[in-house]
Order: sequence, then structure tokens, then C-alpha cells
Amino acid sequence: MTVVWAFPGQGSQRKDMGAGLFDRHSATLARADAVLGRSVRELCADQAALRDTRVLQPVLYTIGALTYLDRAAREPQPHCMIGHSLGEYTALYASGALDFETGLRLVVARAEIMGRASGGAMLAVVGLGVERLREVMRREGADDIDVANHNSPRQTVLSGPEDSVRALAPVLRREGAGKCVLLHISVAAHSRYMAEAADELGAVLDTVTFHEPRVPVLSNVTARPHRADRIALRLREHMCQGVRWWDSLAHLVAQGVTELVELGPGSVLTKLWATARAELPGPPATPDTGEGPARPGTRPEAPPAAREGHDTGPRPASGPPEPGTRATTARSAPRRPRVTRERLGAARFRERYATDSAWVVSGTGDGAAGDEVCRAARAAGLMAFTDPSPGAPDPASLGEAARSGWGSGLRPGPEADTRVTALLAHDVRHVEADHPHGPDAALVRFRFTGAHRGPAGTPVAVRHVLARVTGPGQAAAFLRPPAPSLLAGLVRTGALTEDEADAARELPVASDLAVQDPGGWHEDGADAYQLLPAVAALAARAPGTEPVHVGLCGVVGTPEQAATAFALGAAFLVSTSLTACAPEARLAPSLKDTLARAGEDDVTWAPTERHAALGVPGRVVRRGTLFPARSGLLHRLLCEHRYFADIPAPRRRHIEEHLLGGPAPPPPGSRADDRPLTADVFRWYVRETARRTPAGEPLRPVDHQLRCDPEAICFNRAAAGTALAAWTARTPGALAAHLLTNAAELLTARAPVPADGRP
Repeated sequence: MTVVWAFPGQGSQRKDMGAGLFDRHSATLARADAVLGRSVRELCADQAALRDTRVLQPVLYTIGALTYLDRAAREPQPHCMIGHSLGEYTALYASGALDFETGLRLVVARAEIMGRASGGAMLAVVGLGVERLREVMRREGADDIDVANHNSPRQTVLSGPEDSVRALAPVLRREGAGKCVLLHISVAAHSRYMAEAADELGAVLDTVTFHEPRVPVLSNVTARPHRADRIALRLREHMCQGVRWWDSLAHLVAQGVTELVELGPGSVLTKLWATARAELPGPPATPDTGEGPARPGTRPEAPPAAREGHDTGPRPASGPPEPGTRATTARSAPRRPRVTRERLGAARFRERYATDSAWVVSGTGDGAAGDEVCRAARAAGLMAFTDPSPGAPDPASLGEAARSGWGSGLRPGPEADTRVTALLAHDVRHVEADHPHGPDAALVRFRFTGAHRGPAGTPVAVRHVLARVTGPGQAAAFLRPPAPSLLAGLVRTGALTEDEADAARELPVASDLAVQDPGGWHEDGADAYQLLPAVAALAARAPGTEPVHVGLCGVVGTPEQAATAFALGAAFLVSTSLTACAPEARLAPSLKDTLARAGEDDVTWAPTERHAALGVPGRVVRRGTLFPARSGLLHRLLCEHRYFADIPAPRRRHIEEHLLGGPAPPPPGSRADDRPLTADVFRWYVRETARRTPAGEPLRPVDHQLRCDPEAICFNRAAAGTALAAWTARTPGALAAHLLTNAAELLTARAPVPADGRP
């Protein structure tokens, strides 16, 4: 089955539209409210306000965008997109041609420009074909009226001066028109009379950099796919040329599209599609490409020029002239393409997590990243994950995470299955996995609960796993489907259904990978920046139809590093130690101050819980703590003595008195007569030193553990002497804005100028 998603335009509105979407996409809604200066939720409930085109158009665009985000979170991307009139702007946003706020500002400008126009009218005519209409208009001398929308063989909208349109209506009724309805609009939209308004909008469009849509979007003007370097011109033409909706539907049918899904209020486009399916012939038995008919479930084949992004197909053979329009947009000099922070990284990653920017706020696994951090991050349009916390998860916290769209950290261990049960019960859709030895049963259960096959038989997973990895081998474990024996065990115990396991056999365990520095394993000299391309190459070959995005974790602390990461192909960036400095983080102010001042000399390597038995060291702050020395001592003893009791008595007593505060704790689940392993003592110690009170104070002040990834050192050095030197200013939104905006400017300054002057 080949699917197109369609976005309706003005006329589809209804009171209280968008109900149910606002709470699920509160971050995007907040951004719309900020741009408009008014509450979209309240405007949707105000019937009087919706009569003003300057209000209605931005509200409809927002509702369409929220509907798209809601659908895209559950289903794979369609094969094509299309929008009717105003809906074309929503389709371009959904395709990645421009970001949400840029699209909204364009729609606001369009609505303001149209709102200033007057003296026009539009007439919907049902029952007469477009050629019959043209014949009647020629006979009656109504050559000042244009065809604004050709929606179907029996539905057309005319546009022109109000007196002329009103005078034509009774004539058309006598000619057999079933209905002639004067629309509630005071402008002659999509007609020659909007040429001046088109020029005004064109000046706004020239300030925007459009990107190649990742999913083809049909232009209302040409009825063929948009090309990035012509989108501004086509949207300008859109103001004063008719909407070729029927031609667009004919193109879709000819390309083998079998289903249209209308994303927005109303069902007008769905009904027009039903007419097209009934009256238009399907794709030819042998398409022009000579490659046979399009196969169901694949992207519709377009003519070669269309596949390369070119506008194909002629402009309308007949129709009104276009006074004052430009055939091409001349440029006096080559213009360097502008990079914006919203365009950094992967567009589909931003859509997957409903974010403005390809930035993820996370933690170092010690509880500093809590709900407060996630709220601030989501309000700033960022993705966020809470640190995994010991004990039973807070139901209120999980409920808020599900509603607001942030995720939860997940680690292997005896509590993992209980935590997954709670996550599933509250319908949390995203987890960040820190599994050094690869995926386990609990993680696979989370990922594939709810997995199914779509209408075309394509496997679909509705939950996402962002896995931290330190090398290609670990990445490969997450990029494969789960082991057959593991799936069989989950089905046998009822943790997954057979249908869920069937979909899982063709999908990777991870939906996204975050590459972090490989701890103490430096034999090959690799760091995260070197590993990124290798892991990305593996991810490109992962099974499934959805891309596995690869980003960097904990290593980007300056705009230069961010620009380098994106230039290397990073789809997103994850902050860790920088998150711990945030005012909202659950970390004592004294520790935040220490972390915000840390330099290279303040950080050292120490054995931590990560790969505990292997003793892979992590970066920790050494100033004001004995943890590095004491964890190093315990690890050396771990290598020399299997059992804690085998350590020489004087040293053992010193450890019990100063490090443990008493006799060595028994291992979990052990019997009273079991001897504790040195590894268990080491593991207990590193966990205790990482624990803090709810206020963020260390439970062991003398030997507390404070992780410090490379990003914090780099950021501290670069931010010295600026407002961001103080941790009180390092909110998630401020950090992301500083790093991404400046990285975008660096990339813009270094971008090559196209030889033909086109960005």
C-alpha cells in the first residue's frame, strides 16, 4: 500500500479543533503560543476569533503540525505529502523543508498580507466541470474572474472582484450548477488580484532557506514535487495562481498511491480522494521509466526528473495572466547558504522526539537529571531523559513523562524488569539505555511492546531506545534484531505476544545510538569523534524502514566541537555533565560550583561502576574527594583477591573502618555463611559514593563521586569570563541555544558558495 498524508486548508476549521493534541504535544504548542502571543488552545475555542483569517491561518497550521507529530509518533513516514492551499505550508514543515517556527512565521506573514487585501470574493461551484465554467465565463464576459481551486470534475472555486462574482452566481445556477456558495472570505485568493500581495510575501520568503524535502511534497502550482531551490518561488506563485488539486490527485493515482490520510480537522480531502480513486485510471501497466509498475508498499515512482527533485509537468495550459510576477529570481551575487540551529542534525530525529533542535538533555547516571531538568528541557524544545533512580519509579513522574514526551534512563540489573513494567503501564515511549554488555530481556521487552505490522506488512515499533555505545562491537549488538532465543523466552513468559515478536525479528533493538568516549579502553587511540563515522556506517545497514540515528554523547562542550560533530554527520548531541550544572539539576550547589569550575587538572580517571568487574575507569573530579584513590585501591585488591576475607587483616580493617564504615556488606541474595567477594565490596562502595540525598548532597562527603565528562571541561574553558561561566545561568535551553546557534554560524561561515549562486 502506498500512502500520502494530506493537510487541509482554510475552510476545514471547526470550534474546539485540536482537542486531545495539546496535552500530548505541549512543547510544540508552547512554541506556537510564543510566536503568536496568544494561546492556540483558547483561540480554538473562540468561534469569533476563528472568523479572522489572520488568526485562523496560524491556528490551522499549528493544528496540522500537531496532528502530524501525533501520527508520525505511531506510524512510519508516508511515501508522499500534499497540502491544500494553506495546508501546503504544513506539508512542507512535515517533510523537513523548513522548521516549525519558521513555517508558522511564514503563515503569520501570509495571513497578515491577505488580511490587508479587500474587495474580492470567492465562489464555490458544485456540479459544473471546469471547462464548462470557462465557457460560460467567456460567453458572459466574466473575464475578470479566475479559477482559484480545481478540486474535482464537479467542484471548483472561482475568485475575483466581489460584484462580478456575485453577478455570476445566478447565471451558473441557470446553467445547471447544483450549488453556488459565496465563501466567507473578503479577498480574491489564488487569483491575479493577489499579485501585489505575492510580491510582498516573496520578500519574506527570500529570507528563508528551504531544504530538500525528505518526503516528496506536491506543489499546488505545478501538481508535481517541490524542489528546494524553487519552493520560495512556488509559494509566491501560490498566492496568485490556482490550486491544481485535481491534477495533483491524478498525479498521485498515476504513481500508484492507494491511500490518502487526511491530517487535520474535517474530511473534505478524503472525499475528494474517494472521487479521484473512482474516476481516475490507475498507474499504467508499463510506466515511462520502463521498470514496471510501482510495487505496493514502496515509494511511488516518479518520472526521472521528479525523482531528482525537479518540477515536472507544464504549468496550466489556460488560466488568468499573472501581472507583475517574475519568471525567475535573479541574484546579483552568489549567496552563501545559511545554516540555522533548527536545521542541525537529522530532521527525522527531531520529529521522532518532537523537538526543535537535535539536542538531548541527559545525565551521568547519578540522579542529577530529574523531572525538573526534563520540564525545563521540553519547554525549550529539547529532548530529555531522567537518570535511572533506585527503587520503584514514581507513578506521577512517569505519567508526566508520558504526557510531556520525555524519557527515562534504563540500566541492566535486578530492578530493570520492574522498571520496564512501570514504564509500560504509564505508556512512556522513550528510554535511554546504558547497557555495556548489549541489550537484555527487559530492554527488548520495552522496545517491542506494542510492535506490529502496518497495512503493507512493514514492521513498526512504537517505542524508542536511545542506546549509549562506546564502539562498533557494542553498536552492532544494538543494531541487530533480538536473539531468537531471547524472543522465544519473552513470548513463552507472556512478556511479548507472538505478533510483537514477529515484528521484532525484522527491527533493530535500538532506534538511535549515542557514541560516547570508550572509557579507559584506549588501545586503538579512538575517541568518540573517530568512532562516529564507523558507527554511522553500521547504522546505515540496520534492518527496518526507519533510520537509526547516530549522535555524540558527553563530548561536545564548545560551538567548534558541535560544528565538527554535525559536519561529521552527527544526527544529534547529548549533554551529560553539563546537565548536572543546570539550576534545575538535583545536585548540591557546592557540587555544581565545583563542576562548573573544573579544569583539566581537576579531573582524573578512576574505576567506577561501569563495567565494574573489568574496572574500566571513568572521568571524575578529584578535588575535594578521596574517591579516586580509594576506588583505585579497591580495584587493585579486587584483581589480587577473589574474596574480601583473603585481603591481609591490617588492610582489611583499614578498609572496613574508613571506606565501608563497618564490616563488608554481604552480596545481594547471599546466605549468611557466604563470603563476600572483593568485587561485590568494590561495587557496593562505588554505588554508595555516587548516592546523594534528595537535595543533591553527597551521602559520603569525604569520598563522594562526581562524574565529569569531557564536555564540561571544554565548556568551562570556553565560557570563562562570560555570563555562562556561572552554573546558575546554565539552563538546558541556554546551553543548547549557545552551542547550537554558534555552531550554525560557524558552519554558515565555512559553507561553500554554490557556483551558480543558488544555496
